[in-house]
Amino acid sequence: MLQPRRVNRSAGREGGSVGRRLVVVASTFPASADDPVPAFVRDQVQAMHRLDPALEIHVLAPHDPRSQTRGLTTHEHFVEHRFHYFWPRRAQRLAGRGILPALQENPLLYGLVPFLFVGEFLALVRLIRRVRPDLVYAHWFTPQGVTACWACALTRVPFVFTTHAADVAVWGKVPGLGPRVVRWHARRARSVSAVSRRSLERLGAFFPAREWDRRSSDVPILPMGVDTVQVLPGAVAPLASPSPSPAAGDVPPTILFLGRLAEKKGVAYLLEAFADVRGSLPGWRLVVAGDGPLLGDLQEQATSLGLSDSVEFTGYVAGTRKSELLTAATVHVVPSIITDTGDAEGLPVSLLEGLAHGRTCVATAESGADDILVDGVNGFLVPHRDAGALGRALVRAATMPHTERAAMRAEAVATAAAFAWPEVAGRYLEWLFPGPAAAGGTTPTAAAEACTPPVLPDAQPPTAAQTAA
Repeated sequence: MLQPRRVNRSAGREGGSVGRRLVVVASTFPASADDPVPAFVRDQVQAMHRLDPALEIHVLAPHDPRSQTRGLTTHEHFVEHRFHYFWPRRAQRLAGRGILPALQENPLLYGLVPFLFVGEFLALVRLIRRVRPDLVYAHWFTPQGVTACWACALTRVPFVFTTHAADVAVWGKVPGLGPRVVRWHARRARSVSAVSRRSLERLGAFFPAREWDRRSSDVPILPMGVDTVQVLPGAVAPLASPSPSPAAGDVPPTILFLGRLAEKKGVAYLLEAFADVRGSLPGWRLVVAGDGPLLGDLQEQATSLGLSDSVEFTGYVAGTRKSELLTAATVHVVPSIITDTGDAEGLPVSLLEGLAHGRTCVATAESGADDILVDGVNGFLVPHRDAGALGRALVRAATMPHTERAAMRAEAVATAAAFAWPEVAGRYLEWLFPGPAAAGGTTPTAAAEACTPPVLPDAQPPTAAQTAA
């Protein structure tokens, strides 16, 4: 188990770090393996520590009574710190499940926003002074990038942040002041990264064109990763060609949605699309796997569309159950949208999971999928908020010939290989701690290459032929 400790910073360690400490601050972080909170920040932290065990990582996140969080928890790869930001404690429901969806569901939570900013700032200052990190890493500009900027200015510690999607875009709704807030804080970060090209463009929209032309080349696109170790070997097994209509007693062919049931996920458009094309897909079923504030509304929509017998809502799934659903599905769909309030995806991890399992993936370009999907090659791209286009793509994906499906499956698996966590975590470590490795140690990239097959650099995934070679 990782324990907080005092470190001899002059002592070299094999593996790349020289007794470094990192504080990661995030507003969304699961408290356990069963917690229905997006886990990609936790997965990133664990993957980085596996590559560099000498790196001491502390994670700061707000308390959430729904997750039964504890003040201090020591895990194998990191130490988890939680902070309170409001009283009564049971009212702390702003963070954890996504701040924008929480505000949309309950506008009264806007009153908690300044308390979250102040509570996080104070907790971060205390943690920095206690553990004395070499770097603070903020996930999401709002509020973490802002609070990290002020806390690090006070404690004289450098900070970086990753922008995911709407965490920056929301400031565009604050006339005059919003762009100034984004520019002022971003200029003071040691470095900034974005999880997708669209996220990078949202950040760049706040800067004068001439300044952004200079700065954009220093902002790498670093997506989150996917655990391909367990799923890729099975993903290359021979693929049975699904029939348009299953025989009696067979498991019906399945279209799978996997994710939180919030507006930006676009499930309402998916239900409408499935209802429109159900006549072209007799015997097919749609599985909606996830939980969230729109569960009841979506169940009512499915009933009103006459889909009660062909749509299954499973609730939150994780671990083995999630892998089983991905393995059983024929088509994996990511129908994400940009909401009227600007809430949007960066690059959905569920898309990477579908690709890693070799599923035929259909995704909206606005989800960020156009960064990694080539329409008709390793998946299908459609415009967001267009149920007609989504329905046509579902039919195309469901009825494609076996040889075409097998070829697309190979391309999907090859694409996912470029986003395996060892590879992605190595890139993050190089971004967080640039420079040569410790004497006698290995670079994060070298450690990653020991765990995964070679892949192309940056955001360009290898083709199936390259992977086979």
